Amino acid sequence: MKIFLCRATTFGLFFAVAFLALQGTPAAAADSGSGTATIGRERTIAFSDVYAFRAQDRYDKKKQVTVVILSESPLDKKAITAALKKEREASLLGSYVNKMAYAEFWIEQSGKIDNFGVFIRGANQCVGRDVKSDVKANTAKRVEGRVSDDDRRDTHYCKIDLRFATDLADVGPPVGND
Repeated sequence: MKIFLCRATTFGLFFAVAFLALQGTPAAAADSGSGTATIGRERTIAFSDVYAFRAQDRYDKKKQVTVVILSESPLDKKAITAALKKEREASLLGSYVNKMAYAEFWIEQSGKIDNFGVFIRGANQCVGRDVKSDVKANTAKRVEGRVSDDDRRDTHYCKIDLRFATDLADVGPPVGND
């Protein structure tokens, strides 16, 4: 009886230690893209998917920007990544996103948001935004943060609240961005 109790205690202790060790193992961070954009007080777009990659800065080819896309529909990330690897040009994104509503913007190395737009079927609905941003991570591997704005101009109302967290797609060296 003593041998059985000793083995049972040993096995129990082994499993308890193994369980605790696994608790400390970091899991891969989940991708998430969410938020809304309200255009002209009558149309609200809910975003649910996110994709990001590195591209050359359009104005200084020696610098890089992180291009982030949030969409209302699931993106074909494998196809987009394959196309970016092959064509080496960010302008090809239109063929993958122009049939849906999406937000696209660049994050400079400093964390500043640039080239922000909310598009519906390819037409920019929120032009010339000076958005607020809270970029928590912008590394070669991951981007995470929030972009918001509440522009109440009568001529062009656009309320934005977007959150994103994703690993960057592996497209090789930064793609062109002309």
